[in-house]
Amino acid sequence: MHFLDAKPEIEYLAGRPVPKVSPKRRHAIIQGALVSIVRNLAKGRGDVGTEWRCHPEAQQPTTSLVPDVAFISRERLASLSEADREEPPFAPDIAIEVRSPSDRLSDVEWKMQAYLSHGASVALDVLPVERVIRSFTSAGVQIFREPESFVCDKLPWFTFGLVEVFADLDN
Repeated sequence: MHFLDAKPEIEYLAGRPVPKVSPKRRHAIIQGALVSIVRNLAKGRGDVGTEWRCHPEAQQPTTSLVPDVAFISRERLASLSEADREEPPFAPDIAIEVRSPSDRLSDVEWKMQAYLSHGASVALDVLPVERVIRSFTSAGVQIFREPESFVCDKLPWFTFGLVEVFADLDN
């Protein structure tokens, strides 16, 4: 197959197909920074990955999400078969989406709520141009701006400075 014939990764939002956007430099740099930050903070608490598909509606599979960065705790993974660990039947504990210019706000907000309703403790919407992180939890939405630190009451170990996320954009 020629690379131009390759189809993009598709997410399904309540049955509606939405192509994942191929990351550009800014997106890739921030995604890489976030993987490093989450992995360092998680310190063996679970698995951290990029583009890790989940099927949070196992009984009625109309939703299939691919967060840019995901963390799933060891405890939750241990309850799954090997096949289900590859594509979990629930949302990650931490789901992070790095906003692309073509993302529709309604789709981003739908995904944030879907992550929460299917098991996420926190879902992050990262806005690279604005250098802002919108944090969604069951308590509501909080906005963090550079140079603030992100804090998460539900996961006290998950705290970091926004400067760490966006620093490499200036190089």
